[in-house]
Amino acid sequence: NVSVEYITVAEAIATPYDTDVIVKGIVGPSLVNKTGFYLIDETGVIAIQMEADVLATLELGNEVILKGTRATNTKGGANYFGQTNIKDCTVVVNNYGSHDYSTATFIKGKTLSEVYNLKVAEDHSTEVYVVKATVLVEETQFYSNIKLTDGTVKLTLYSSSAGQYSWLKAYAGKEVTLELAPCNWNDKTYYAGCVLAVIEEDGTRVYNELNFNNK
Repeated sequence: NVSVEYITVAEAIATPYDTDVIVKGIVGPSLVNKTGFYLIDETGVIAIQMEADVLATLELGNEVILKGTRATNTKGGANYFGQTNIKDCTVVVNNYGSHDYSTATFIKGKTLSEVYNLKVAEDHSTEVYVVKATVLVEETQFYSNIKLTDGTVKLTLYSSSAGQYSWLKAYAGKEVTLELAPCNWNDKTYYAGCVLAVIEEDGTRVYNELNFNNK
C-alpha cells in the first residue's frame, strides 16, 4: 500500500539522459549478454539494467516500480544512436503477480528485412517488431552463433554465443513468429536483435527467460 509517484515507460524514454526516473511497468523478457530485462507497459518498452542480486528478487510478469538513471549506451557521434536503457535500477515497489505484458506498442506488418535495414543513427532500441523468420543456429568446434533469416537477410542476435539462446534451438531451421527488439549495445553499424518471445501457432508465447533462469 505504499504510495509512490511514477511515470510511464514512454515518459521515461522521453526523459533526458543522466536523469533519475521512477517508472512503473511489467517485468518482461530477458536481455541477453546484459543483466536485466525489458520493462513494458501500454505506452512502450525500455531495456532495464540492474545488479544480479536485485534481479534475483524479480520474476517475469511482476508489476514493479523501479528507480534508475535514464541512459544510452553509445560512444557518441551522429552515426550511432546506441541503446536506450535505464541503468543502475533498484526496486521501489514490487506488486508481484504474473501479469501478461502489453503488446499495444509492438509493431506488426514489417518484414525481417525491414528490421535489418533500420538505420543505427535513429533510435529503434525501444521498439518491438512482430515478424516471421527462420532460426539459424551455427555451431562449430571454435564458435557458435544464432541468427534469423527471411531468405534475403541474416540478422544477428546479440549474444556471446548461441548457448545464451539455448531455448531457441528447438526452433532451428523452422519459420516462426517472434517478438523481436532491435538493439545496439556496442555502437555497431547495424542493429542486432533480442528475441523476447516466440509466438506458437496456437498463440502460446515461449519467453526469453535467460536471466531469470540464471539466478
